[in-house]
Amino acid sequence: MSVTREEVIAYLESLTAEELGELADELVQRFGLLAVVEPPRYEFFMGAPPPDPHEEITEFSVVLLDIGKDKLAVVKAVRALWEMPVKEAKDLVESAPVVVRRWITRDEARLIVDTLTTAGASAEVRNGS
Repeated sequence: MSVTREEVIAYLESLTAEELGELADELVQRFGLLAVVEPPRYEFFMGAPPPDPHEEITEFSVVLLDIGKDKLAVVKAVRALWEMPVKEAKDLVESAPVVVRRWITRDEARLIVDTLTTAGASAEVRNGS
C-alpha cells in the first residue's frame, strides 16, 4: 500500500515545529541531502515586523565545513554523536559543507563543534536556524 502525497502533507502538518525540525535533520542525514538553504521565516510574509536585532538568539546550527585529513575519525565522531550506521555517517561527512544539526542550543552546538574539531574536521556554530 502506498501513501499519497496528501497523506504525507497531512502528517507533516500535524507535527510540532520541533518535531518537523528533527524530521528534517534526519532526512538530511539519511538521504545525504545538502541542507544549505535555510527555511524562510514565514512571519515576514504575513506582515509581521522583522525580529528585533537586539533580541537574544536562542537557536543555533552546526555546519561541517571540511572533513580534514582523517575522514575515518570524523565518521566515527558523527556516528558517536548521532548513533547512525557507517554508510549514512560516511555519506553525511563526504557531503561537507553541510548543516549537520539545526535548531539547537548554544551549548549543544559547541559540544558538537568540539567533537568534530577534535576528530580533525572544520566546523562552526552559526546563529539562527
